[in-house]
Order: sequence, then structure tokens, then C-alpha cells
Amino acid sequence: MSTSVGLYGASGTAYVLQQAVSTLTDQQTALVAQATTGVVSDTYAGLGDQRGQALSLQPQITAISTWQTSISGAQTNLSVTQSALTEITSLNTTLQNDLLSLNGTYGKETLATVAASAQTALSELGDYLNAQGSTGYVFAGTDVNNAPVTDAGGLANSTLATVTSDVVSQLDTLGASSVLETATSYASSGATYTSADGTTVNLSVFSSALSTDPSSAKGLETKAVVGQSSVINVGMVATEGTTPTSSQTTTTGSAIRDLMRNLMIVASLGSADTSSSNFSDLVTQLKASTNTVGTELSNQEGTLGLMQSSLTTQSTNLSTMSTMLTSQLSDIKDVDIAAVSVQTGNVQDQLMASYTLISDLKGMTLASYI
Repeated sequence: MSTSVGLYGASGTAYVLQQAVSTLTDQQTALVAQATTGVVSDTYAGLGDQRGQALSLQPQITAISTWQTSISGAQTNLSVTQSALTEITSLNTTLQNDLLSLNGTYGKETLATVAASAQTALSELGDYLNAQGSTGYVFAGTDVNNAPVTDAGGLANSTLATVTSDVVSQLDTLGASSVLETATSYASSGATYTSADGTTVNLSVFSSALSTDPSSAKGLETKAVVGQSSVINVGMVATEGTTPTSSQTTTTGSAIRDLMRNLMIVASLGSADTSSSNFSDLVTQLKASTNTVGTELSNQEGTLGLMQSSLTTQSTNLSTMSTMLTSQLSDIKDVDIAAVSVQTGNVQDQLMASYTLISDLKGMTLASYI
């Protein structure tokens, strides 16, 4: 009878072989995972000495992605704002041309056409001011969920339009300057009107948030985070501008409010006496106002254009930075498939050799040592 040499259990040789096979198997599993996923490890701990650098890179890449998303949303809203503002500027230009046509003595038909055009423009103005972007109403500032104009389609029939029409009807009695100043006070922020029966009503056609002075309204502009500790104002608030001084009685301080007032005045001129000096004086003052409004709106368009250009440049810079950081992280985390293939082959050869050795050892007897 042959006696087998005790190889397993307490045998040192068997134990070493078993440990080697276990280690090689773990290596093979890891290499297969790397070949499948394309990364060195699905945990930072598995990156070894480079895990610290990987940990610092990932938050930077995530932050850049967040800034790019913020910029993208701001760009979308700016595009909508710019488009609507261009249409609003066009309304003001049309009004300028209509006022130029009211030079001299014209029949009621011509004046009625101009007045009707102003009424239509009021409705269009309300719609443009209620334009919506990716995050809500673009002219509403931070109050994005509420329409800037509470009744866009009803501007021409609003209480503000009604009281403005009432004062315009008194043109020959009050005079052009008084009519324009009174209409301006009605269109200004915080304006109210008290009727003959003592009832006081709020004249604002804007949302509660935007029914404020022009300077405060400007402070409501939305903000975009575009970089590390970098926050910028974007867009335009419908009622923003510069709060007028006490001597500036023919402007509300807001280009949009002034345009709306001018349209309401012209819309109320249908029955005016075109041959009177008061009519001519009012038209002259309205021409000056529309010129100023046109300049302010053009400046605002330019400001929005600069915002868009700045955001585009920032987005390009962030994309370059993201590509660079992603490349660095890739160098750390991504595997060299060719190298992994070679390592996998080597491990498989070693495993096969180990299994063969174990098989040979199992068949050995005492005679094998003699």
C-alpha cells in the first residue's frame, strides 16, 4: 500500500498554493472588472496614491457643470428678453413715426387711425412684457412665477388708461404740459386715483413685486452664478430704471412705463382738436419723450447684448477648463486596455500553472520522494 504525503490542511506547501490561487483569482476578477468598466476602480480607495488628486478634481468638474447649466439658462432667458425688447423698441419707433404724421392740421380720420394703432400697441406691449423663458417670466426679475403685467390684453381698457384718457380729454382746458405731467403721475409707481365719490384705486397695471420705484425694480434683476464666487445680474425688469428727481415731472424714470403712458395718451387723442396749439404742444412733448424712450431701450438692448457676449465667453472658458480637468481625472481613473489585456493573460498563465501544480501534488505518494 502506498501512503500519500499529507498535502492539505496543515501542509505548508498546500497553504501557500491556496493563497497564491486566491490572490491570482482576485487579481483576475479586478482585471476583468477594469476591462468591462474601463476604469481602474469604482471606488476612490481603489485608486491608490492618486485617490487624493481624484477626490480634488471631481468636485471641480461638478462645480463647472453647475455653472454651465446656470449660464445656459441665463442665455436662454436673455435671448427671449432680447427678442421681446426688440419688438417693444419697434412699437416705440412706430409711435414716433405716427407722431411725426400729426404735424399740422389733419382730419379726424388720420388721427383716429393713429389712436387705434396706439390701442393695438398697448395690447402687444403687454404680451411682450409677459414673455416667458426657461425659468418663467423674463421681465419679472426674481418674481419669475408672476406675470409682470396683470392683464396684458386689457391694458387699453385698464383703470390707468381710463384716467389717462380723462385727463387728455381736458387738453384744451389744462394745457399740454399739465396733461403730460398728470398722466406721468398716474403711470408712476405707487400711483392711486380718487374718484368723485371718494373711492381710491391703485393704478398700477404691474404685479405687486414690480409696482415699485425704478431703482428698487432694478434690484430685482435675476442673478446667475457663472464661476467661483462670481455672480452677475442678467436680464431686465419691466419697471426698472432711475428714480426721477422732484424736478423731472414728465418721466416715470422707467422707459417701459413712459412708453406705456405715451401710448395711452395717443390712444386717447381720437377726438382732440388737431388744429389747437395745445394739441401741437402735446405732440411735440410726446415726440421728445419717445426719442428719449427709444434711446433708453436701445441702450438696454446693448446692455443685454454685452451680457450675452460675456456669458458666451465665460461658457467657452468653463468648457476648456472642464475638458482639462476631465482629462486629468481620466488619466487617473481610466485603464489602459492593452496593458490590462497583457496582465490578464499573465494572471491566467499563473493560475493555470498553480492549478497544474496542485493537481500534481495531489497525486504524489511517498514513493515520489524516494
